[in-house]
Amino acid sequence: MSGLKRRRKRKAERLRGSYDGHAIAAAQSLRGASIAAIGSVVLLNAIWMISASALDKVLPWYVIVQGALTGLAVRRFGKGLNWRFPLVAALAAWIGAYTGNFMLAADTAADELGVGPLRIIASISEWTLGTYFQEVVGAAEHIFALCAAAIAAFFAERQLNRDDVFAFRSYKQDEPG
Repeated sequence: MSGLKRRRKRKAERLRGSYDGHAIAAAQSLRGASIAAIGSVVLLNAIWMISASALDKVLPWYVIVQGALTGLAVRRFGKGLNWRFPLVAALAAWIGAYTGNFMLAADTAADELGVGPLRIIASISEWTLGTYFQEVVGAAEHIFALCAAAIAAFFAERQLNRDDVFAFRSYKQDEPG
């Protein structure tokens, strides 16, 4: 059997699926979605810091990419169909946008003071956060954070094919209560 025929056969098997509404509902995992959201935000913030240091530039649009990738991670690991999964993705992307900006500001301050960024982070106080939000975070950062949250919510919900939708609706109608 040629490679093309094997790929077509696997794709047909994958598309055929089980069409079991109970299996679709049971596959949802809010825990998996939360872990994926937190993990993606931490990983993407680290990549953002490394790339900003390497390029010696802050890339504010990276927050939008972070939101999209966080939403896709929630979709992949959460497999959710209700409102909770886009909410998890949106909150994670929104918080990730501000924490990423804060980590970049801490890294910049550490470079200017000649200390490590961990020393700056260890000396954070309520005054530091207030000053950060008054002087560093502007309207553009808020807009980027909200756009990242909206994009994450958009990408977070699981996409079903026609047969899966029918099976899930039938399952929901047959479900007691």
